[in-house]
Amino acid sequence: MTPSRTIMSPAEVLSFLSRHQDRHTSNKVLHGHPSPAFWRDAADAAALRSSWAAQPRHPARVNLYFSIPFCLPTDPPHCGFCLFPTEDYRGKTAASHYLELMAREIELQRDVHRGSQLESFYVGGGTPNLLHPGDYGRLMELAEGLFPGQTQGIEKTLEGIPQLFSEDKIRAIQAAGFNRVSMGVQQLNERLIRYSGRRQTNRQVFDAIASFARHDLACNVDLIYAWPEQTVQDMLEGLRAVVASGIRHITHYELNIAGRSDFAQRQKQHVPRVAQKLEMYLQAKAYLESEGFVQRTVYDWERPEAAALPSGLKAAEYRYEQNLRDGLDATDPEARRYMCGFGHAAVNVRVHHSSAGDPSVSSMNWRSLTRYAESVQAGRMPVERFHVHTDEDVRLLWLFQSLQEMAVGLDKYHAHFGTEFADDFAGVVEVLEQRGWASVRHRTWQLSAEGSFYVPLIQSLMAQPRVLALQAASAQQMARPVRIPIRPVTEAGACSPAP
Repeated sequence: MTPSRTIMSPAEVLSFLSRHQDRHTSNKVLHGHPSPAFWRDAADAAALRSSWAAQPRHPARVNLYFSIPFCLPTDPPHCGFCLFPTEDYRGKTAASHYLELMAREIELQRDVHRGSQLESFYVGGGTPNLLHPGDYGRLMELAEGLFPGQTQGIEKTLEGIPQLFSEDKIRAIQAAGFNRVSMGVQQLNERLIRYSGRRQTNRQVFDAIASFARHDLACNVDLIYAWPEQTVQDMLEGLRAVVASGIRHITHYELNIAGRSDFAQRQKQHVPRVAQKLEMYLQAKAYLESEGFVQRTVYDWERPEAAALPSGLKAAEYRYEQNLRDGLDATDPEARRYMCGFGHAAVNVRVHHSSAGDPSVSSMNWRSLTRYAESVQAGRMPVERFHVHTDEDVRLLWLFQSLQEMAVGLDKYHAHFGTEFADDFAGVVEVLEQRGWASVRHRTWQLSAEGSFYVPLIQSLMAQPRVLALQAASAQQMARPVRIPIRPVTEAGACSPAP
């Protein structure tokens, strides 16, 4: 690929960092690049269908995602910080109806995935463990129906919150064929958790972990640091308790302060400053490494296979996100590895080299559950907006994922894009290496511990020229005069359709 980008000078990089380094940032895991604010809306969905039409000719390796939008209502809404579109839970009948809508959406796209290979299956939300025990088998039936005979021998994960993991539900989750659970704990300080409106106790957390072990389910625990009023000691106490439980995988991530969330609008003054957040990150890193955990991403920590595990707790690789971070294959430009999402607000990410012959596309389903249902019932793909990626977008998407792993493989970058990383991002590389945030080791541009903390900032920095171009294009589009077609009047006095 030939660069189609503006290279920032060191002075421009320093100016960007001076403006943004001390601001609260949000991680860029969900959509990567560009922001959905720049995506085209559903009025252009015909172009999306056209771009997908070629996909059946190119079987892919698919990482399947089912979106379950329902959550328990909280005060403040959305646990105070969550930016995912969700719906208040309205009972078993509404949930069952939603699963049937998903089944209809799957039928609309069945041919697109014919011949593809399922690599992982993830059920997220929302709060999937709000569903009734019988619904978990239905989820697996939908996945198996789309990829016959392929749900065995892969990672199959279901998300949930502690207070809803009853023994009956855990038994049903395991019986349905799931082999991994991701539990969103957020906080183990029962005073601090009240900021989110959550009603959970530590006993519920550790009872669930023990039950997962009894039912041979691998488990990941999500914890959030830099929470309102949280101290380093509060954070370390929570980590110690989780580590003592024998958990093998911990996702420890910084609180998002963004959008119109309650935390962003009303609790910002209680959140640690950026310098304090950096200290929390470094302290957590030092502690987890002292306990034998290995850092896989900025926020993912895994206990190696050799570590002592509680009886029955299965060690399993976290393949879903790892597969997405390895979406391009330099040895086979036509190879494809996709994130394929179904359900309300689900995201699809189909990224490959432009030389493969058809466009790379990301799309998002309707964030309104009503609009999602109307589209599916009318036999239409329930797409609200989408983006056709340029070569530069593909480059940035790949870099965003690489930076989650705190490094950029220089040989792999050259193999993918035909250019040198140090040339394409000369100003960024120079400044960050001068700051000690990054260095080159064995043909890898490796972030330091401090540089790793600033990954969201570095992602924004690298994308800045492209984002400015997208903003300019969006402003130009808004400034264009609207052409109102003149409809000729027929003899009967009715207007004929516009051309």
